[in-house]
Amino acid sequence: MLKLYSGVIPVEKIKILHCADIHIGTAESFLNTLAESRRAETLVTFERIIDKASENNVRVIAIAGDLFDSNSIESAFIEPVFKKIASVPDIKVIYAAGNHDPLNSGSPFLKYELPKNLYVLGIKDSVIAFDDLQLRVYGRSFESVCLYGEERFTITPQDDGYINLMVLHGEVKSDLNSEYNAVTQDFIKNSKMDYIALGHIHKRTEILKAGDTYYSYCGCPEGQGFDECGEKGVYIGNIGKGICELEFTAVAKRLHIRESVDISNCETPAAAADTVLSAIKLKYGEGFADNLYRIELTGNSPAEKAVNLSEITARLSDRLYFVKLKDRTEPFTDINTLANEISLKGIFAKKMLESLNGADEEQINTVKEALKLGLKAFAGEVEFNEDR
Repeated sequence: MLKLYSGVIPVEKIKILHCADIHIGTAESFLNTLAESRRAETLVTFERIIDKASENNVRVIAIAGDLFDSNSIESAFIEPVFKKIASVPDIKVIYAAGNHDPLNSGSPFLKYELPKNLYVLGIKDSVIAFDDLQLRVYGRSFESVCLYGEERFTITPQDDGYINLMVLHGEVKSDLNSEYNAVTQDFIKNSKMDYIALGHIHKRTEILKAGDTYYSYCGCPEGQGFDECGEKGVYIGNIGKGICELEFTAVAKRLHIRESVDISNCETPAAAADTVLSAIKLKYGEGFADNLYRIELTGNSPAEKAVNLSEITARLSDRLYFVKLKDRTEPFTDINTLANEISLKGIFAKKMLESLNGADEEQINTVKEALKLGLKAFAGEVEFNEDR
């Protein structure tokens, strides 16, 4: 039998960008005077994400919650977001509100006029159909800071060839015991989704699969502290029936980095600073100075010449956006010889040796730190709050 052309060309796959947890308006208070400019950088990163979508011919942007850090941030952060979304009218932007910016009376998504290409999922299980893309997007938004998960999504996808995408802010768990929209493996398997774009967990996962459904956390695009180190970004690529070709794309302006640098052979603070700079430049390339660093100084330090953290920090701060140092060096001294000295320092060294006898690993580390600070105190070089 002759099959007539229906006028609808089946869509095999569609290109999306998956992002989440941008937290526009958040402040990293430990940055002190840099905090406000760093706060503005989250907005710039969001604009860079939209530009990436446009450059890569993305059809749909899925934002899985916490676009804003709260519902009470200034309009100076909100209006540019909606303006940027409106600047790409051919891209459909789907949003599922998270626990930081829940969809309630204080929500910017209800108080501001939204771009025509921005679609916000409701507080109950929702679906939005895009017939031109042969795509349906499912999900739900937080209404308050808490949202309890469910065993199954209450809307069953139709078996009509449309691509099924779900956008959720929540945490994948083995059970529903969570205030942050628990998502179980059974929920994912039974969802009949082609891909689930997840948010809430700031650490990126690989593309995972449960049953026939692909899913992942893309992580946050900008780290917000030294518990969120490493490359940050978004997922971009095609999804479809049995298809998931998403690839990670880095977008972060700056990285949070923890490092250890051995300064054993450094006789001066200037030499120590140069050693640190050489080590991180070698590892992180020409853009190394733009990052935020928490660096532990290791190796041996002369017993009579304390590591001058203040001077090393000052020298590094001239070259790096942000740096915080911790002295983990060990005094290079013969403590047994020192313990035989007839002096207060000798008595102190003898007490430290006695403390090491029978000590476990944690106690040994504590005694070593006490020895280091004690020797620096005898040298008159202990800084205020140096043990913090």
